[in-house]
Amino acid sequence: MSIGSFALKVGDKIEISKLEYPVNKYSSQILDILNDKEYIIGGPIRRSTIIHIRPNTIIEVSYYKEKIGKFIFKALVRDIWEKGIYKLRIERLNDIIKIQERNFFRLPISIKVQKKYEVKNEGEDKAIEEICRTGDISGGGLRLFSNFKHKKNDQLSLTLFIEDMEFNMQGEVVRVFESRSDDYKYEIGVKFKDIDSIQRDTIVKFIFEQQRELRKKGLI
Repeated sequence: MSIGSFALKVGDKIEISKLEYPVNKYSSQILDILNDKEYIIGGPIRRSTIIHIRPNTIIEVSYYKEKIGKFIFKALVRDIWEKGIYKLRIERLNDIIKIQERNFFRLPISIKVQKKYEVKNEGEDKAIEEICRTGDISGGGLRLFSNFKHKKNDQLSLTLFIEDMEFNMQGEVVRVFESRSDDYKYEIGVKFKDIDSIQRDTIVKFIFEQQRELRKKGLI
């Protein structure tokens, strides 16, 4: 694949995040391209509030190219302009990497998940909590059994219990259908949101360890 096919262009939407935990991702955009490593990008803003980033901060930049995939690289913040249009000059520090498709292999497995969903009830926010089980899981999302009838685009707070670890993350409902399970009424497809690379790598590692065991037993 030539770099031209996935190279950034002026106007491309990107996501940036600082290399810290927990990871917060912010939407941004390519405003100008100075050379093959330096870009001017829009400064991150959330709910009309500027997210301040100091010079010399290392950030992670990710973006998606239709029909090609998702790409990622690290960059150093060189300059910041907060007057007028909030923007940053960044320098790419490493090669642009395509996120491996293996992150999206789906493992059929039942895992305990605590799900929380915020709803409006008589003008007040109310949290509906439910203990669910997965139907399958990948590095990009999961299929979840639930007795609550969600709608597409519902925003969820999830806690996954994998072996002796807990993963707290956000998810978005991408599809809903009735379940044939005796214990749950619905199955919902959920994609992970704002998942950091450490959490995703740990989940993918768990998936492949389970896959290897199933192969040894001749079950897949």
